[in-house]
Amino acid sequence: MRPVFELPPHSALSTAVSDDWNAIPLRVPAGWNVIHNALDARRLPDGRVEVNDSEDLYWARTAPRPWLTAEQLAEDREIGSLRAREINIDVGWYAGAGFRVVVLDPGWDDERASRTTPHLDELVATLEAWMGRITGYDEFPEP
Repeated sequence: MRPVFELPPHSALSTAVSDDWNAIPLRVPAGWNVIHNALDARRLPDGRVEVNDSEDLYWARTAPRPWLTAEQLAEDREIGSLRAREINIDVGWYAGAGFRVVVLDPGWDDERASRTTPHLDELVATLEAWMGRITGYDEFPEP
């Protein structure tokens, strides 16, 4: 059964969802490659929002900044900067638990942060904030 949510009627997320299945709009900061996005939703006749219930909703990873020189990348690697690493972020829906957002550096054995929420609006806020923090501030979110 797909998860169904009631969103505040005038929230940006609520107004962006239509009657047809479409991708939930996300603000993806520069520095990320979206590998897979099945974070889809539609508005039900009663106004609630139905969301895809897959365990594989969203996957993105950081991309090397094209404006950095080889010397800058080498220096970033030397000091352990996140700019020089491949960081993955994964989102899935797990019945009984809700949405789970996980930051991996670089793979499943190296979980740096995770958050589980039953709320769609909190999922979107977390995903956008964490991507922005990693690429914009060169730091991992709090676990």
